[in-house]
Amino acid sequence: MKALTAAVSLCALFPAAAAATPPPARADVSAEDREYLNRAHQNNLFEIITSHLTDRASCAEVRRLAPEFAAHHTALDADLVSVATREGVTLYSVPEPLPRIGDLAARSGPDFDKAWLNAQQEAHISAIATTEREARQGWSPEVKDLAARAAPVLHHHLEEVLAATDTAGEAPDTTKATFTCVNVACPSG
Repeated sequence: MKALTAAVSLCALFPAAAAATPPPARADVSAEDREYLNRAHQNNLFEIITSHLTDRASCAEVRRLAPEFAAHHTALDADLVSVATREGVTLYSVPEPLPRIGDLAARSGPDFDKAWLNAQQEAHISAIATTEREARQGWSPEVKDLAARAAPVLHHHLEEVLAATDTAGEAPDTTKATFTCVNVACPSG
């Protein structure tokens, strides 16, 4: 419970998460655009919060990636919040995967490293699919442009996560994945 409370309190650190009341919704924003903005916002919050948990990491590569991911997702989210405000879209202010954040907050050492890398891989695979779909099929030109700008960042992050694991090309699976970061680059305890 402490870990979940800590994760929830981290939400208060990110003013972008609490967007001001937006103007009325514009006609050129579809339900799919609104869904994309909220899903991308949730993903950004997850990435920012979980990147601030890496003081528990034992792996130098995880500690190197985390501030980069946090900075990139903070910038992506600031852009997203601006677009959502202009488009009149209200964003959810609390990340949906709170139990997952709490689980990560309760781990440390190589166990944290594995769980964090898996979480990053899963989150980025999902975010890429959602973002590319919006860039192709979105209704609002501004939201589509936002998605097109985010896609290269998400791909870069996924490449970095895969480079830190031995699971490149495989679906994330914490039961069988081996992590270069944990097994080779960092002492195992």
